Parts: sequence; C-alpha cells; structure tokens
Amino acid sequence: MGNVIIFFAGMLATIAIGSKRKINIGLVAAAFAFIIGTSVGGLSSGKIVGLFPTTLFINYLLATFLFGFAGFNGTLKKLSDHILYACRNSGWMLGLLFFAVVYIASALGAGNSAPFFTSAICFSLAAQAGINPLLVPVAIWIGSMIGSDMPWASGYAVDVGQLEIYYDQATTVQYVISFYIWRAVFFVGLYLLLFVLLKAYKVKKGVLNLEKPEPFDQKQRRSLGIIFSIIGVMLLAAVLTTLFPGIIPASVSNVFSFQTLSALGIIANVLLKTAPYEDVLKHRVPWDTLLLLTLMGMYMALAEPLGVIEYLTQMLQTSVPTNLILPGIVLIMAVMSFFVSGAVIIPMMLPLIGAFSSMLGISPAAVYAATQMGLTASSISPFSQGGASALSGCLDETVRKKLVKQQTLLAIVIAAALVVIAGVGGFSMLY
Repeated sequence: MGNVIIFFAGMLATIAIGSKRKINIGLVAAAFAFIIGTSVGGLSSGKIVGLFPTTLFINYLLATFLFGFAGFNGTLKKLSDHILYACRNSGWMLGLLFFAVVYIASALGAGNSAPFFTSAICFSLAAQAGINPLLVPVAIWIGSMIGSDMPWASGYAVDVGQLEIYYDQATTVQYVISFYIWRAVFFVGLYLLLFVLLKAYKVKKGVLNLEKPEPFDQKQRRSLGIIFSIIGVMLLAAVLTTLFPGIIPASVSNVFSFQTLSALGIIANVLLKTAPYEDVLKHRVPWDTLLLLTLMGMYMALAEPLGVIEYLTQMLQTSVPTNLILPGIVLIMAVMSFFVSGAVIIPMMLPLIGAFSSMLGISPAAVYAATQMGLTASSISPFSQGGASALSGCLDETVRKKLVKQQTLLAIVIAAALVVIAGVGGFSMLY
C-alpha cells in the first residue's frame, strides 16, 4: 500500500511541478523515477535506465524527423491548398473536404501539427460558405486523429512503441489496429451525423473565393516523391505477403518496415537537400514532446517493480463490481484527459490491461480500445491539446467564445456515450 501511495503521489507531483513551473513533465518524471526507484524500490540506476521505452523513442523520432522535411519546406501546407482549390466548385461537399484535407495532411506526416496550418483556412472557407463553425474544429480534430493512425505516421509510432513494452510486436500491432478501426468507425460516424444535423451540405456552388496556389517547387516535389515512395513500398510489401504467403515470406514486410524506410527517407531528404538538415532536426523534431512521452513512460514502468499493478488488480477484484470496471475506466480516462494530455495518462494504464482483461473475461484489445477511447472522448475540449489546436485558426472572438462552450458540451456528450457503450459491452463485440 505504501509503495502505491508513493507512486501516485510522485505522478501527481510530477504533473503539478511541471505544469506550475513550465518544466517539461518528462524531465520531472525522470527525476522522480530515479529517486523513488532507488530509495523505495531498491533498484539500481542502471535498472531504472533499462525501463526507458527505446522503441517508442526510435519510432517517434524517425516519424517526426522524416516528415519534418516536408513540413519545413511547405510541402504539406501547399498540398492542402491544392486539394481545397481543386474542389472549390463542389460547395456541398466543403464540410467533408475539411475532414479530408486534415486527414491527408496528417496521414502524410503532419500528425498533430496539421490543425495549426489547416485551421485558419477551414474557418475562413466555412465563413464564406455559411457553414456552422462548429463543424470546423470537429473536422480538424477527427481528421488529424485518424490521419495520424497510418502505420507511417507519428501517432501510430507512439501507440505501438508504448504498448510494445508489455506485448510482442505482432500482438501489439493487432491491438493497436483493432483500436484504430473502432475509433475510425465511431468518429467518422459521429462526423457524418454532425454534417447532416448542422446542414453543412446546404452550400451553393461558386460562393467560395480561392486563389490558385503556386505549383510545387523542386524541393517540394522531391519531398512528396520520398513520402509516396515510402508509403507505396510499405503497402506493396504488406499486400504481396498477404496475397502470396507461400511464395513471398512474411519477413519481406519486416525488411521493408517503417523504421527501415523512414531512415532511408531521411537520408534521401538530406542528399536531395529538400530542406536544411540542421533546421529540420532542431525545429521540426518535437524534442519537448519526445522527452515527455519517453521519460514519463520510464516513470510509469516503475509500477510493476513497485508492486502497484499487483495491488490495484487485487483491489479491483475485491472492491469494484465487475460490470462497472470498464465503464469506470472510460470515465476516469475522459475526466483526466479533459485538461491533461493523454500522453501523460496512458502509460499509467498500459501495465494494467492484462489484469483487467483476465478479470473481465474479455480480450486485452477490448480493454486497450476502451482505455484509449476514454482518453480520446474529451480531447475535443478547448482546454485539451486536441480541441485547442483545432480552434487555433478561429480569429472571430465572438465565434470563438461560442465554440469553447460547444466543444466543452460535445466532449461531455461523447464521453457519456462511450461510458454507456462500455457498460453494454460495446468494446468487446469486435474482439
């Protein structure tokens, strides 16, 4: 019991100190990991260093470094401009286009940065077309979230890297992809529902005023060529090994893995001089986020040697009705991520997935999906990173104040819906 209290006290102190003093939470977490691990857990400094999530670090570094070249030289923004211009006369589908543009930009490597260069464009177009402004942050939020799920994107790298600490690679990929399918179905359905309810299809042709974007320059064409080549090779390898299992060995997919191809892609960008190497490394690799994710993950990995997982498992088995455990997980995750980034919270839950799975008699994939969906539910909140970034391009203060209230209410509604889904067994239906 004492170790459990110390562990969670350290976690809360980490978040409080980091937030209050504007210090990277990961750095504070690392300090507490060494202090608590050595003094309470009896671990050596080397053992604590061994808890560092190396896979997560490598995956996230490669993904953000690779696509940092396309972000730095303006390729991703210009691609968004070209897509919007090409569809300028299809006014009825403009609301769907908001989602598509952000999705494509995120899937091609922009990830969570996509909202910052698409938000202002989408808000401006929505105002011209008379579309309800609420559709814009929702489109940006969902589009960037699902676009980051692609196997070559940073979001996928993070989720696989975190879960791979506890499961083998094949199992990890299965759980992550199952969750992505669940999330895509739920949120795309939600977006289409809002598209209809807000009557976003009622836009006349010719009401939009868009200037033709400049063509891609040589560096931008090279960036796109590298990105599409990597994606193409990954997809081709996966398709061929699936269609011809007896002829093409499964190891082909491992040879042409994201890690291998992204490293080659980075080298290609450097050799072709698509953007200044030093500037991309310094300004386009989100080192602050990388430190937060990995060092917080190292701290959370202390849960097992300190006996936290064993204690919580026993407590849940004896103190909480079984039918309330999964809805409770979703609710707790949603409440916490309303204000705090899910990146800080999810490492706390990952070690407990196996225990919850055994206790509830459902697949670990279902528990993982419920946990992640709980975190996602309230991230449209304007106080969370996802909701705030989607709102970043709204320049009209009156509209912005209204959207803050609407996004807050929407976060509560989505969270409530997911709690109900968890209660009726919705997460275990696909597994």
